[in-house]
Amino acid sequence: MDKLSELSHGAKVVLGSAIALLIVSFFKWFKLSNTSYGENMWHGIGVLAGLLVIALIVWQAIRLTNIKVEIGVTPSMITAALAVLLLIFTFIRFISKPGGGIADSVIDRTFWAWIGLILAIVVCVGAWMNMKAAGEGLTDVKAKFSSMTAGSGSGGSGGGSGSTAAPAAPAAPAAPAASPAPAPPAEPPAADEPPPADQPPSA
Repeated sequence: MDKLSELSHGAKVVLGSAIALLIVSFFKWFKLSNTSYGENMWHGIGVLAGLLVIALIVWQAIRLTNIKVEIGVTPSMITAALAVLLLIFTFIRFISKPGGGIADSVIDRTFWAWIGLILAIVVCVGAWMNMKAAGEGLTDVKAKFSSMTAGSGSGGSGGGSGSTAAPAAPAAPAAPAASPAPAPPAEPPAADEPPPADQPPSA
């Protein structure tokens, strides 16, 4: 009970109505006329609504345990987003009778379907009260999501430019010019050879 007292009044409304909606979801929301056949919420799009109910209850339990979850938005905004999605999918399940338009005349909504829709609306009201208790409103939600969108856009553009424009490799140093080979030294002129000594002089 001490942990529950830490929640705002709106968060308590969200938690209580979500638990009640989870229980109501297992009762028959639709019933075939003059028979005992029927379906609860957990069919078709109602499965998503049921999963959102469970997500809301788990999220409130996380807040009760004071576990810090950093995902870029405040806890009250997460509660509000889950509550709005829950109402949308619950309403779709409420208006979608099993069998489509052919079975409209033989399938009726039960009392539990109306109770489920009302509880989904109460969850949204509690989420709004929770946001007001945290000092937040629609303008804060818009500002938060616009800043997140701008941040992700700038990060993506920076990453894209880095991946496409790779730094150019440094140019290889030019090879030094080859020095000309030195010319060979000039040979000295050959001296006249003296005649051999044993050769007689010519007449």
